[in-house]
Amino acid sequence: MDFFRRQNWDIVGRSWLWFTISGIVIALGMGFWAVQGLNWGIDFTGGSLLRYQFERPLITEDVQGAEITQQVRSMLEDMGLGKSQIQVAGVNQIFIRTPEVENDEEARQRDQAIEAGLAELFSERAGQIQSLGRETVGPVIGEMLTRSAIEALTLGIVLILVYITIRYEFRFAVAAVIALMHDTAVLVGALAVLQTELNTWFVAALLTVLGYSINDTVVIFDRIRENRNIHRRANLDDVVNASLLQTMARSINTALTTLFTLVALYLLGGATIEGFALALIIGIAVGCYSSIFTASPIICTWYHATETGRRREPSRAAQQAAAEEAGALAEPAVLDEEPEHESGPSARQTMREAERAAQEEKRRKRRERRKREKKERDGGRERKKRF
Repeated sequence: MDFFRRQNWDIVGRSWLWFTISGIVIALGMGFWAVQGLNWGIDFTGGSLLRYQFERPLITEDVQGAEITQQVRSMLEDMGLGKSQIQVAGVNQIFIRTPEVENDEEARQRDQAIEAGLAELFSERAGQIQSLGRETVGPVIGEMLTRSAIEALTLGIVLILVYITIRYEFRFAVAAVIALMHDTAVLVGALAVLQTELNTWFVAALLTVLGYSINDTVVIFDRIRENRNIHRRANLDDVVNASLLQTMARSINTALTTLFTLVALYLLGGATIEGFALALIIGIAVGCYSSIFTASPIICTWYHATETGRRREPSRAAQQAAAEEAGALAEPAVLDEEPEHESGPSARQTMREAERAAQEEKRRKRRERRKREKKERDGGRERKKRF
C-alpha cells in the first residue's frame, strides 16, 4: 500500500485544524458530562441482590446455564432491567443483581414482578420457586479501588514519560502523554453523550484503549527518529510529515482489522458486552486519529515554539502553497521513477531531495577534512626541513 507514501498531504502544516477539531469534540463531551453526568452502573453505585431457588434443577443435559441466563435476561429487558447482572448458582438457584430503587415499596413491587416472571418461565420444568430474600449490596468498585486505579494510571504515565524520554526525546514523551489524555477525554465525553451504562468493563476498556494508542504512537515516533537520522538537513516538518505518510497505511490497516472484529462483537455479542465493545470501537478509532493528527503535530509545534534562536524554515508543502497563491510555479524536481504531482512534490520526493542534500553535505565535509589533513602534512614537512 504505497498510496499514502505517494501523496503530498501537508498534515503538519494543518496542525491548527486538527487541534481545533479535537478541542471542539472534547469541549462538547465535557459539556455533556457536566450537564447530565455519566451513567454509572451497578458496579459503581451498588444495588439489590435477589436470590431465588427452584424445587428441581434448572440445568440439565438438554438445558445449559447460558440458555437459562439468556431467557432471564430477555424477561428483564421487557421490564426495563436489561442491564442487570444474572448468575445461575448450582443447578437450581438464580441470583439477580439490579439497580437500587428509591423506596422499599417500589423495590417490593419489582421483586414480585421478577419472581412472577421467573415462575412463568421455569415453573413447569423446575417446580415451585422460592425467594431467598433481597440484600442491599455496595458498589463493586469502591473508593479504595478507584483510588488504586488512579494511582496505577498515574504511575503508568510517569513510566511512559521516562521511557520515551530515554528512547526518543522529552518532547516526544510529553506529546505521547497529551495524546493519551486526548483519547481519554474523547472516550469519556462520547460515553457521556450516549449515556452508556458504565460498569466494571469501563476500567478495562479505558486501559486497553490507552495501551493500543501508545503502541501506535511509538511506531510513528520510531519512523520519525529513523528519518531524522538519515535526513539530517531536512526540515523537521517535512520529516514528520513524510514519516506520518509512510506509517499511515500501517496505522489504518491495524485499526480497521481491529474495528471489524469489535463491530461484530457489538452487534452479535449481546447486552452484557455491548458497552465494552462500543467503548473499544470509539477508543481505538480515536487512538488511531490522535497518533497521526495530535501527537506528531504537537512535536513540531513545540519545536518551532522553543527554537527561538533559529529562523523557522517553512516546509516544502507550505512553500509550494505560497508559490501557488502568488501565481508562481514551483521548479519541478527531476527524479528517477516518480513524476511530480500537480499540487507539489510528494513526501517521498521531499525525502529523496533531502537525502541528496545530506550526501552533498557529507562530500563537502569530506573535502574539507582532506584539505585540513593535507595542510597538516605540508606543515609537518616544512618543520622537518627547518631542522
